[in-house]
Amino acid sequence: MQFELRYQPAHTLAIVHLSPGEAIRAEASSMISMTSGLAVSTDGPLARGRGGLLRGMGRAMLGGESFFTNTFTAVGGAGHVTLAPALCGDLLVHDVRPGEDLLIQGSSYVAAPDTVTLDTQWQGMKGFFSGESLFFLRATGDGPVLLNAFGAIQTIDLDGELIVDTGHLVAFTSGIQYRVTTASPGLIASWLSGEGFVLSVTGKGRLYLQTRNPSEYGVAVGSSLPPREA
Repeated sequence: MQFELRYQPAHTLAIVHLSPGEAIRAEASSMISMTSGLAVSTDGPLARGRGGLLRGMGRAMLGGESFFTNTFTAVGGAGHVTLAPALCGDLLVHDVRPGEDLLIQGSSYVAAPDTVTLDTQWQGMKGFFSGESLFFLRATGDGPVLLNAFGAIQTIDLDGELIVDTGHLVAFTSGIQYRVTTASPGLIASWLSGEGFVLSVTGKGRLYLQTRNPSEYGVAVGSSLPPREA
């Protein structure tokens, strides 16, 4: 299996080349095109596929995520499928290795082979107060994971502590922990600063950030649109 990334970083497209018998599990609606020799099957939030179990339909609904995935399998010889997320921005491939977890902000997952297990990790009240997704996807196993970002992707090899705006987090490896805090001392001062809640990430591992915040972009663009006619 090979990933070919084109048109970086603003409108990146991933071409996933599959050898006979190989399969890639992708976020629903991310497919742009595919060769005719590929078979497609759809897994729901509670379906157990070859790549593991996506647990917690109620949690997915709370987080605004569906986690329906499509599996593309090369059954008629080699083939390829092209993938892209809904928002413009960059893509990257992170190779998960045995013993390592990759925690992915829910909307940043695009695809992974069936050698990688996907599961949800509940954030509890931390996710509620952060104002972002209520859970991460956790990727374990052995294989590549295709991630997307809104804007460009900044890769940081963290060894210490960093303050991150909640809307700019893409993914991080399991050597990193986080806690929700305020950008300025005191809740009121933090909200007045325009930052609100942020993440304090600490530890040693790889951290991926996106240069644009989808929520803030939506608010900025939405306020400029004409009102919808009744």
